[in-house]
Amino acid sequence: MRKLSLMLSMLLVVGLMAAHAQGGGQRGGQRGQGGQRMEPEAMAKQRAETFQEQFGLSDDQHKKTYDVLLANAKESREKLASLMQSRDREGMRTAMEKSQEELDKKLKEIFSAEQWTKYEAWKKENTPAQRRRGGGN
Repeated sequence: MRKLSLMLSMLLVVGLMAAHAQGGGQRGGQRGQGGQRMEPEAMAKQRAETFQEQFGLSDDQHKKTYDVLLANAKESREKLASLMQSRDREGMRTAMEKSQEELDKKLKEIFSAEQWTKYEAWKKENTPAQRRRGGGN
């Protein structure tokens, strides 16, 4: 009986280690520190704070930006979840582009002309393609 308990305990530990090594079965999505998937609230907060630091947003602009980013993150997550199930890569790309266009339109209403110029420059430097080539931060 004692050997059986020891074997089961060891099996449980090995199983937990394997699950942890694989990221707990999570796929895709925004990742925070440690590779864990970020919730929409955390993602919106992080980006709004980055925007406030980078573009000098007022507290009111920061709040409005957070609200827009949160709504966008939730909407994007829902849309992309169904597209990921169907493995429609073209549909995912199109949905992401449309979502980004809608986000930009809303942010442009919040930002001043100077902030908008900084945002557009920041976006160019921080595209995934630029980061892969080392052209970003």
